Amino acid sequence: MAGPSKTLTIRWSTDLLTGLQFAAIAMAGGSIGARYPFGDPSHMGAGFFPKAVCSLLALIGTGLVTRAFTGGQEVVGEIDPRPLLLLVGTLVFGLVIEDLGFPLAGLVLVLFAHLGGRVFKPLGTSLLAIGLVGLCVLVFAYGLGLNLPMTRFR
Repeated sequence: MAGPSKTLTIRWSTDLLTGLQFAAIAMAGGSIGARYPFGDPSHMGAGFFPKAVCSLLALIGTGLVTRAFTGGQEVVGEIDPRPLLLLVGTLVFGLVIEDLGFPLAGLVLVLFAHLGGRVFKPLGTSLLAIGLVGLCVLVFAYGLGLNLPMTRFR
C-alpha cells in the first residue's frame, strides 16, 4: 500500500522571485565573464572580478530560493509600475547623452525619476532638475575638469 503522496506547492514569493532574478543575472554575467582570462588572486585577469561577483550573486540567489521553499513566505502582492520609470529614465539618459549632451540628458533623468514618485509637482521638479544638473556641471565639468558631452562651450 502506497503512503500519502507529498506534493510541493510553489507560491510566488518575493524570496523566490528575487532569488531567480539573482541567479539569472549571475548566469548571464558569468557567461560574459568567461570570455576573459581569470588569472589568480596575485595576478588578476580581466575575468576575475566579474566571476567573483557573479559567484556571490549566485550564492545569494540560491540562498533566497532555498529560503522560499523552507521558510515563511511573503506572497507577492500588487506590483507598482512607477519605480520602473527610474530605470526607463536611466536608459533614456544613456541613450541621449551623446546627442543632447549632459545638461539636457540630466534634466530628462530627473524628470523621469520624479514621474516615478508619488507626488509630481512640475514647478518643483523643474527647479530641482535645473539645480541638480547645474551643480553636476559645475562640479564635474568645471571643478574636476571632466570632459562631459556638450559641457565645454568653446
